Amino acid sequence: MKKRIYYNPKLTALARQLRNNSTLSEVLLWGELKNGKMHGFDFHRQKPIDNFIVDFFCYDLMLAIEVDGSSHDERIEQDNERQKRLESFGVRFLRFDDLDVKKKISWVLEEIEEWIKRNSSIVNTPLRPTFRGESLIRSESIPPLKGGKGGVKEGVTALIKSVASQLGFSFCGISKAEFLEEEAPKLEEWLKRGYQGKMSYLENHFDKRLDPTLLVPGAKSVVSLVYNYFPKKDITNEADLKIAKYAYGEDYHTVIKDKLKIFLDTIQSQIGEVHGRAFVDSAPVHERAWAKKSGLGWIGKNSLLLNREMGSFFFLAELILDLELEYDGPIKDYCGTCTACMDACPTDAIPQPYVVDGSKCISYFTIELKEEIPKEVKGKFENWIFGCDICQDVCPWNRFSKPHSEPRFSPTPELEKMSKADWKEITEDVFEKLFKNSAVKRTKFSGLKRNIQFFKVERK
Repeated sequence: MKKRIYYNPKLTALARQLRNNSTLSEVLLWGELKNGKMHGFDFHRQKPIDNFIVDFFCYDLMLAIEVDGSSHDERIEQDNERQKRLESFGVRFLRFDDLDVKKKISWVLEEIEEWIKRNSSIVNTPLRPTFRGESLIRSESIPPLKGGKGGVKEGVTALIKSVASQLGFSFCGISKAEFLEEEAPKLEEWLKRGYQGKMSYLENHFDKRLDPTLLVPGAKSVVSLVYNYFPKKDITNEADLKIAKYAYGEDYHTVIKDKLKIFLDTIQSQIGEVHGRAFVDSAPVHERAWAKKSGLGWIGKNSLLLNREMGSFFFLAELILDLELEYDGPIKDYCGTCTACMDACPTDAIPQPYVVDGSKCISYFTIELKEEIPKEVKGKFENWIFGCDICQDVCPWNRFSKPHSEPRFSPTPELEKMSKADWKEITEDVFEKLFKNSAVKRTKFSGLKRNIQFFKVERK
């Protein structure tokens, strides 16, 4: 007599979707494990009917488990090859045989519970790289997570960090949405010194810069994100006139906002109704302070956020949510006695450690300033016509920078080929074509021509 197998067709269909996009497994498995449930089983009907394979990955636990009722030599050989591949990435592979489906499931859950107890320090560290590549999140296929204790929904923090990884963010840190008491006097003093120059918008919304609940009523968490833009090729090494690396490709505001929209949609579809806003350097958000508070790095002497694993060539973005999460903490300052950034700045825009006089920065002169560039800084721009990377290029921590994998940040062939003569003879039509979707459009054609002309004056 054949055994009767009971299973949920809906969960089976979901598991098959997960099998085709296994990065979602880590999102689902971790949340369901914490709730004492498991939706991530993939039942594959074979002949005879009582032979099933329960096959899934738990990336967050660096664990792969396969339950196989079959004993075909070919299947075992395939599994052995798969096991070697997984173990080469540091993943533990477990295989169970010769039990009926119900006992297999019970055994697997017990094994995972034991694994969690022994390896609790790594449960929130997703496996990188993923095995099947990263694809867009199909949030509609994942059921909402359940509520947890103390107002914090269980599994949601891990889910958010996993989604961040899937969307290409290098790091994700979370801090409590509260007034930035420590930053308030620093910002006030910076403004009093006039370091904002003509950037009057920095004087506006002082309170909102320090209190996220004024931007999102009822805000409980600030999710800080890092997105790499370090290029594969530094085109400034081959050019007489230079633009900052962040502007090589498409405008980062557009690229990252697209990802944050998917991020918010995913959170809302999986968790339920969540109110929040996404920010990419486009509102009064004290982003470096929040990134520091959430442990993504420390504020360097050039006032940029520094990360031990990737330096500072990255964009920051935030999600401010009315969702209580598990919070990370800050890390220590690793600048030490180094003053490379201060020593290298040709316009003396870093008057003291951790303080930048924005009104003296080359980026300010070539992007923010709409008037003529002051004559007193003639000969000090070192060929930069849009932005400046000097203080980052000399930072020792940027030796750890690795090329990004975002196609939209890659320069066009036309930009790579620009010579000194091309820059000096650039027309408005060429400008519009060359920088159609670029951050360089911020300075406008007239501003770029002014910057190029200023360089020409320098050279006389």
